Amino acid sequence: MHLDRLQPKAIQKVGIVTNPAKDPAFEYTTSVRNFLAERGVAVCKNDGFADAELLIVLGGDGTMLRCAHTAAVLDIPLLGINLGTLGFLTDAEKQDGLAALEKVLAGEYRTEKRLMLDYAGSVALNDICVGAAGGLKTFELYINGLLLDTIRSDGIIVATPTGSTAYSLSAGGPLLVPGGQMMVVTPICPHSLGTRPLVVGADDAVCIVPLQPSPVIIDGENVANISAGQGVDVRRANYQATIVKTEQTHFYDTLRKKKIL
Repeated sequence: MHLDRLQPKAIQKVGIVTNPAKDPAFEYTTSVRNFLAERGVAVCKNDGFADAELLIVLGGDGTMLRCAHTAAVLDIPLLGINLGTLGFLTDAEKQDGLAALEKVLAGEYRTEKRLMLDYAGSVALNDICVGAAGGLKTFELYINGLLLDTIRSDGIIVATPTGSTAYSLSAGGPLLVPGGQMMVVTPICPHSLGTRPLVVGADDAVCIVPLQPSPVIIDGENVANISAGQGVDVRRANYQATIVKTEQTHFYDTLRKKKIL
């Protein structure tokens, strides 16, 4: 896993994003704000995070995904405190959140750089999916411009190593280590016993051509509805997500604790 150590400089300004469904009265958010204020750390207003040195995400994996798109473009590290259920992307559980913040402010943390994908200028931390709505379709799959296969399935997922623990895993795809430089192409419910997930390099160009109208879904959000024969080009994004970790827990320990295995 590729790890970077952040510079041991004092963090002076942070952004906070709260999932209101997980903290409806903003009680936990207020406790975080008070904790930061007591230590002289400023919190960004609602006009953006461009000058933030850290983005604190209070929620679950869905909140982390939504924040990762903006944070990656601005090159801001993300610290996730889990107020949801699984919390695979987050660093700390709710009861340990302030302790994790204390470590970050003391410089006791590391960062993980995570591969992201690009489709038409939109970035994905987890996956880009074509289809998966309206039943069985036919797709042509190209790798680096070469036709690899014609696949009958409900859809096709292209996932990062981070996303290999999400939708792709549910569809039968393999687990990839988070820092890996690869993508996994996973057909959803393929209409053939011989069709299997495929791992390709991070610098390979994947093109999915549906032969029927299909949605394009990025990290769970429908971003486009394309016509039959219109290709979906998926490549490595120019940005990476930076995830803050305060514990030395290994990826495999996390898999076990979150009951992924």
